[in-house]
Amino acid sequence: MREKLELQGGAGRLEGDLYLPEGTAPFPTVILCHGLTSCKENYADVAEALQQEGFAALAYDCRGHGASEGGLDGDAWRDVGTVLEYCRRHPRVDAKRIGLLGASMGAHDGLRAAAEYALLRTVVAFCTAPGALLKMGLLNSAYWRSIAAVGGRVRVVLPDYLTYLEGEDIFGLPRRIQPRPMLFIHARDDEFIPYAVSERLYGAAGGESRLLLLDSGGHRGPRHDPKVQRQVADWLKEKL
Repeated sequence: MREKLELQGGAGRLEGDLYLPEGTAPFPTVILCHGLTSCKENYADVAEALQQEGFAALAYDCRGHGASEGGLDGDAWRDVGTVLEYCRRHPRVDAKRIGLLGASMGAHDGLRAAAEYALLRTVVAFCTAPGALLKMGLLNSAYWRSIAAVGGRVRVVLPDYLTYLEGEDIFGLPRRIQPRPMLFIHARDDEFIPYAVSERLYGAAGGESRLLLLDSGGHRGPRHDPKVQRQVADWLKEKL
């Protein structure tokens, strides 16, 4: 079962899809956060895989992306808070078992949000994008040509978003999230973000957190790999 959602966020309307599993509610729930120029539809397979494992999954378009309103700015991570509040009040969601899965910019926003919202019990972070690399992408014409070739789109608020990226240190976030566990996943052949980023985040996390390094898959492949999805589901069953 999939429900279309419209939520009122800090930058206007947020569009989302809520995937509900069969069975007896309330369900453990995972918020899905996409990357720069992506959209919720690119996470449908992840949501469906989690749905089959008994999780509710909510994929949404970040501000400035997809069908959502507004523009990408320094408060974009607060969209997680809007979605989290919706989940907390939903009668079929177990408010004590909510986690987050994000990739690239979505992992960045997810970690930032988890540092602020204690209701998030765990974060699964694929190829987390640090601010410096997001800034490089925004200022790189070759990057935009490659994105245009595959239909990616985003509306960016400048200079606000660049100012945010210059001041944000994601490597300090794991210590703020502890002792909640985090799962970091990265492919060694990622063409955009070095896997050393996830190694460094994992080193700062400690405790029950885990690092999963893959030999291949590039930047986008790991989250679509059924074997990796299976490992993510196992992690979430244990931690939520």
